[in-house]
Amino acid sequence: MQQENLAKLPPDFDSYLKFISQTLEDNRNKGGIAMKFEVAYFRPTTFGDPTRDQAADLYTRYVTGGIPSEKDYRTFQDFIFRYLVLEGGRLHLPVHIHTAVGIGDYFNLSQSNIMNLESVLRDPRYHNTIFVMIHGGYPLDHEAIWLAAMKNVYMDSSFGELAQYPSAFKNELKLWLETFPDKITFGTDCFPYNEVLGAEESYWLGAESSRTALTAALAEMISESEVTEVRALELAHAYLHDTAVKLYEGRVH
Repeated sequence: MQQENLAKLPPDFDSYLKFISQTLEDNRNKGGIAMKFEVAYFRPTTFGDPTRDQAADLYTRYVTGGIPSEKDYRTFQDFIFRYLVLEGGRLHLPVHIHTAVGIGDYFNLSQSNIMNLESVLRDPRYHNTIFVMIHGGYPLDHEAIWLAAMKNVYMDSSFGELAQYPSAFKNELKLWLETFPDKITFGTDCFPYNEVLGAEESYWLGAESSRTALTAALAEMISESEVTEVRALELAHAYLHDTAVKLYEGRVH
């Protein structure tokens, strides 16, 4: 609100949606390359499909105060989530969604299942929106890769290389490379996890583990005559760099 010079929420729902869109546009113009949802940490990854009138009614009822019920709040969230997904397509902002297991005893594993998002990813209304499944649905990464069969869905491998030793992460990468090699991207998930594993250390560990696992996966694929050495190098470049450069339309290098 401060960024958009608002002292209070807009008085009506149409103005609120314009406020959302303007915020996204301003963030993009300032260099933002995507929007990210941490939804799996805070609520189920299953989304309903409420109408605009339902969301507008809730906004009108609570814009000036009051506490909505959990059911009403979920309804409003579901509509706004889908509105943001649509805007991502219009503004060419890929939609990042956290899809891995979380940290902390409040995290609900069954309700954060990446496969709960399939109905959203397959919705024809969002065919212009690029989805990037951050963390690749770990530990459901073997199932999750099949979501990349949809042309606008990509898998990001970050965190997988931190949660597993390279010998295990290698198996995930090998399956992904054998299935949809043009739909996967590298990431480190660097973050200050604790006093010992800071952002610098987790970045180094993510990069080092990913390179080790990638080397092992491609070596197996070559030894099994799945790919040539030349093709293996192409796959490595795509995973580590080229696919992301194409995905973000020249906004990364």
